[in-house]
Parts: sequence; C-alpha cells; structure tokens
Amino acid sequence: MSISYFIPDWDDRVDPGYDFLTDKHTPGRNPYRDDSYAHEIYPRPPYDGVLLSRAVLDNNSKKLNDLIKLGSVHTYLRLPKTHKVLGDCGAFSYWEKDVPPYTTHDMVDFYHSLGFDYGVSVDHLIFAHDDAERRRRQELTLSNAEDFLAEHSKECQFIPIGVAQGWSPESYRDSVKKLLQIGYGYIALGGLVRSTTEQIIQILQEVKPELRSDTELHLFGVNRPEHIETFATLGVTSFDSASRLRRAWMDGRRNYFLGNTAFSAIRVPEAQRLAKKNDGIDIGEALRLEKIALSALRAYEENSDASYLEQALTAVLAYDELAGEVTDRTRNDYRETLVRRPWAYCECAICKKINIEVIIFRGNNRNRRRGFHNTWQLYEQLHGHVQELPSPLDASLSDAGQMTLL
Repeated sequence: MSISYFIPDWDDRVDPGYDFLTDKHTPGRNPYRDDSYAHEIYPRPPYDGVLLSRAVLDNNSKKLNDLIKLGSVHTYLRLPKTHKVLGDCGAFSYWEKDVPPYTTHDMVDFYHSLGFDYGVSVDHLIFAHDDAERRRRQELTLSNAEDFLAEHSKECQFIPIGVAQGWSPESYRDSVKKLLQIGYGYIALGGLVRSTTEQIIQILQEVKPELRSDTELHLFGVNRPEHIETFATLGVTSFDSASRLRRAWMDGRRNYFLGNTAFSAIRVPEAQRLAKKNDGIDIGEALRLEKIALSALRAYEENSDASYLEQALTAVLAYDELAGEVTDRTRNDYRETLVRRPWAYCECAICKKINIEVIIFRGNNRNRRRGFHNTWQLYEQLHGHVQELPSPLDASLSDAGQMTLL
C-alpha cells in the first residue's frame, strides 16, 4: 500500500529546550525562531508533507509576511525538500460566503512564487440543502478548476490539483468525471470531514470507475487509519488530517495512541491557571497538591511497582478534586494509563526522551509533544508498523487494581 500523509500546518511547534522539572522555557527563547516542528524533532518526519492553507496565513499577518519575505514555503516551514508542501485555499473558512474570497490568478501566482509542490484549485464547500445552490457551488468549483488549469503555465513548477465537491456519491462522480475531462491527473475530494466512513466508502466506490490507472486521488481532512487499506484499494493515494495531533489535548479521553489502543492523559494543570479558572481554590493548597502529584508521577516512573502506582493515582486524583468532583470513569481511565505504562513501550524519539512527561496533560510543551507522538504512531501504522503493548501484563502491576479496557 502506498498512500501519502500530509499534516495541516497550525503553528504546531514546541520549545526543544523546555525544562519539564521546573516548567521553564529556554532562556532568551523566540518562539517563531527557536521552537521546533515535529519534523525537526524526529530523525525522519512523521508525514510525507505539510498542508498549508492560504486562509490560515491570511488570519495571521506576521506569518504571511514572514513567508513572503523568505520567498520559499519550504524555508518558512523548515521542511526538507524531500517532503512536499500542498497548498489550498482553506475552504472551511469561507463556506458561508456566496463566493470564495480568492481568484484563480491570485492562487496560481501564490503557489508558483512561493515554491509549493502542489496547488489546489479554488473550491467552494457544499453544505446547502437547496438543490439550486448545491449545483451553483459545484459548477463554480468546476469552473474555477478549469480556469486554474488554463492559468497553470509551463513556467509553474507546482502540480495542479482539481477539487471535486458534491453532496452525494453521484454528484461527486460527476465532478471527478468533469475534472478528468478538463485534464487533471490529481484530484481532491473535498467536504468529507463530517461524513461517516460508510458515506466516504460509498462515494469512493461510485468514483472509482472514472479513475484512470495514473490518476491520483486526495481526501481532504479524512483520517481513518483502520480503513486506509480500503481507501487505497478504491483509488486514494493521499490524505491530510490533524485529528490525531489535536486529540492529544482536545479529546476528553483519547489523548495518547499506541498502535490501535488509546489512553487518557493524566491531567495535572498548572496551579496558577487552575486557581484563575476557579475562584474558590486556595492557591497555596493548589501549589502544594500540584507538587505532590508531579513528584508522585515521577517517582512511579522510577519505581514502577504497585505501591508507587497507588501513590501516584491518589495524588493526581486529590489534585483533580480541587477543580470539581472526580468520576469513576476518570479514576478507571487514569488507572488504566498508569498500569499499562504505554509511554514506556513507545519507540518514538519523544517518549524515549521525556518518558512519563508525555502522558501528563499540562501546557503546550507536553500536550503538543504528545500530539507529535500520536502523529508518529499514525505514520508508523500507515507503513505497517503497529506497536502494541505486551500481554499479559506484568503481575506486579496487574495486582495494583482493576483495569478497565478501552
């Protein structure tokens, strides 16, 4: 199976010299200059390329000005030339507007002048229920794609990608058929982020007969690793997604992935922030319990037996109770994570370097590193390298208490 994975760029960087014991940044650090991307931390980037959206840049004038000043998207992202940069408009940012805010001419010039490897035509998402509006948006997207290919001159070094938008399997097939007739060899299916896996497969099955042997097909914003092989057999050659990265700090429970298993991170928020969010919390008590919780977790890292596990669990829950009632599910999730110690078995550079700190839900430098770990695990899965925890568990840990499997 050969399928390429692009990670969307959302300024996901960390301080490479962050001190986890004192929670201090590198002295004199400039975040834009000194912080590191995942591809600067791992010996091999955990993705095949980066997706950079024009809308994201337009929302941050400093980023856009820095990119224009450097004149190279690879230099801006500090990404090796061996890894590709895919550019698009960021259609989700303007889906409520009648027409996209970008012209075909502007986007062709944007991709060409900044050295993108792939450039996506100007598309418009179809979330309307009115049939006339659906067809208007589809026709606008296809018309833009036709103009885009016409504007793409021999001087342009980037590979053009035409976007197919639709609202049903048949409408997506119509779009793909038209894009192939126009002359596209690389097509992207848009608007599928909210679709179920079954719906995506139905669309791919409908589209597949139209594809040629050399047609490349991209899925925008779709990450279903357990179905990647099915997608590949239906013609998909690339996809982009940041969901595994984002789950590290945005998911209520599934924060850390090891193979096909997800674990809850152990929440130890910074005491100062915890007190600000909860007026009734005594800052002195919060600082005391925070210190005990962190010390107990690190002691468990050094002495992984049942007594240290119970001390760590008790300390973390006592700190969590400051912010509100702790549920049985939280207790079980934390015990599951501590008993099984997934970070100790992960082979990635981050887990090997910072150990238990990666599983602590606390601030950008831990949370995003955990997201980088998740991204690395996903990339390993895509290449057939699935890590799993050893089984059965070590007896000394399994005696520590009941486990609740995810």
